Amino acid sequence: MSERSATLVAVIPARIGSTRFPEKPLALIAGIPMVARVIQRVQESGSFDHILVATDDKRIAEIASEAGADAVMTDPELANGTLRCHAALCQWEAKVGFKATWVVNVQGDEPFVHPEQLQKLVQLIRKTGTSIATLARPNSSIESNPANTNRVKVVCDLNGNALYFSRMPLPSSSGPWLEHVGLYGFARGTLEALTQLHPTALEKAERLEQLRWLEHGWKILVGRTVHLTHAIDTPEDLKALESRIARGELV
Repeated sequence: MSERSATLVAVIPARIGSTRFPEKPLALIAGIPMVARVIQRVQESGSFDHILVATDDKRIAEIASEAGADAVMTDPELANGTLRCHAALCQWEAKVGFKATWVVNVQGDEPFVHPEQLQKLVQLIRKTGTSIATLARPNSSIESNPANTNRVKVVCDLNGNALYFSRMPLPSSSGPWLEHVGLYGFARGTLEALTQLHPTALEKAERLEQLRWLEHGWKILVGRTVHLTHAIDTPEDLKALESRIARGELV
């Protein structure tokens, strides 16, 4: 494989199967498919040399191509988004003949991810010595319920590296807390190494893949963002967001 100058690639895993929301990437949000909205936000960040959509459905692939991304078909049996991200990247690298330097995994159900969040994540992963980077939003018990298990919490050390992630309130006090934003940046070699790790007890207990990385000794640098995220997990989430769009609260 030929050498090439540093390349930064965004990969958007978008599988068709979802227990809580079947065919979610195809769902229309104000007339635009969800996956197309994600692609648009990644493009608006202006941070990436290439954008890939890792999918197991030809309809999603067609929408991705029309929106300006490279669609890569991946095995529907892959266990998680990191493996789908890696599989798509390997196929793409074999096709173009060179390897990426950094990879950013953008969730396919985050149609309102803010371009500044992606820009911040890129800055973090390009820092010397950083292997994995992610984001968190400072929050309070007043504005949001920390007991909501769909909102993942993170606590960090004094250098900004993650100590632990949980679906339960963390820390246990009623004060400020950090809500994890599910975006990840990886050095290319790190992503390769993470795909070889075996599952761990804490990962299984919390149902959070990033705990596997921590248990195996990897550091995760956590940056801060002020922007709200609006992940869509259920059809009800989509209806609520469409109501906000109709009121002019989201665009």
